[in-house]
Amino acid sequence: MNISKYISRQFSNPSGVGGKIASFIINRHNTEMYEETARILNIDNSDHILDIGCGNGYMLNLLAKRFNANFDGIDISESILKSAQKRNRKFVQNGKMSFSVGVADKMPFKNSTFDKICTLNTVYFWEDLNATMQEICRIMKPNGLFVNTLFTNETLSRFPHTKYGYRFFIEAQLIEAARYSGFDVSTVPIMNNAAYCIVCRLI
Repeated sequence: MNISKYISRQFSNPSGVGGKIASFIINRHNTEMYEETARILNIDNSDHILDIGCGNGYMLNLLAKRFNANFDGIDISESILKSAQKRNRKFVQNGKMSFSVGVADKMPFKNSTFDKICTLNTVYFWEDLNATMQEICRIMKPNGLFVNTLFTNETLSRFPHTKYGYRFFIEAQLIEAARYSGFDVSTVPIMNNAAYCIVCRLI
């Protein structure tokens, strides 16, 4: 098997031992992304937060240790969500966190559920950019905040596995899709311009 294809598959839909290894690598590599995203989210304890493509729940764990908010995670991989639940057992048990299996363009949440939503390095795997942005709009409360954090195409292209199964969006495409769905949009470069956040406020 082509190792780059295997890595790409595990990053997009982690499962089994390979998925656990991929998630560990992601968490180590994306630490600065997590911190920058948390800063931009500017969480209040009254917020209801969703992490789309939450993987093994590392980002949610980081946030839940700092804020007494309510958290949800959704991921396509039922296998990796078991790791997320294990990592965040105490937050699940006290009712402050829950997890769902699902895809980003059809999520199992009611309209106007979340104050703030984030996703990190998942947009490359979305089947339909516009449909997903409209779905995020649907489940977000008025004046809610969505932070889409990703690598620049220049950075992404340096990784051999991104030749397989990754969609490369230019910044203008992401901004246009967000605006079309009803968001006011700005961008924040991070990691010395190796990555950036598309910051979307529902208007």
